Amino acid sequence: MSLLSASKQLNLIMFSTLWLLASCGGSSDGAAAPVKEVNTNFPAGQPVPDNRFVDTYSVLIFGNSHVRSHNLADLVVQMIQTGRPGAKATAELAAGILFLDERFNNQNDLRLLQSKTWTHLILQGQKYSTSGAYYYPTDKTVTWVKASKAQQVTPILFPEHPTSGNKTEGMRVHQLHQSIQQEENSCLAPVGLAWDKALELYPELTLHSSDGNHAALAGTFLTALVLYQSITGNNADTLPQLSNITLSAQSQQQLRQAAAATLQQYPACPF
Repeated sequence: MSLLSASKQLNLIMFSTLWLLASCGGSSDGAAAPVKEVNTNFPAGQPVPDNRFVDTYSVLIFGNSHVRSHNLADLVVQMIQTGRPGAKATAELAAGILFLDERFNNQNDLRLLQSKTWTHLILQGQKYSTSGAYYYPTDKTVTWVKASKAQQVTPILFPEHPTSGNKTEGMRVHQLHQSIQQEENSCLAPVGLAWDKALELYPELTLHSSDGNHAALAGTFLTALVLYQSITGNNADTLPQLSNITLSAQSQQQLRQAAAATLQQYPACPF
């Protein structure tokens, strides 16, 4: 057989294959079917879904670098499984270290929220002025709260902890998130206020890493305790010691007490 004849046969085979794919709805380049558009129409004023007592906790976490210190997500899961024996728990960190308005604008995370069955959405990354001199819009965070409630997911606002040595930032950032909560009802985990309480009661604790901004292990542990109680409703002070965490029994007890005392004064959820 000549090379020309073989080439004609190969072209015929390729044409037949492409025609068959097209007639069956296939694609010659293997492209996926178009992704269904996400819903962006959310009602206002819906009640906060109460998912404290589920058998399976499925937690989605939006945030920046502050939710990635010392495996915060895994620590929250471990606390849930320890404090709620028999319950299953998973936590997923959304990709990237974006602010909440950026996450809403790219729609990838909105698609993620609507693609699976979640019980809780933790929202960290509302922009704020470290000096308090500037205002950043909160409308996208409000929309995230609406979007989660539309999916019957419990929204939990996560105000960041204060930077080292700043005694006013924790309350100021908490109040910013209170304004969001007042506009659209949600849970509000008093993370920064728990840090203030722990540093007031136990100044020997090292909550910050060396950069004075991110959390050391003790700080991450405290944040996880606040989120754990906000998610489950269980008193953080009754959680047993976690033996695989490299914090002393005394430090863990002090952090549990600080978290529980803060949540007693500033309950996270409206139920």
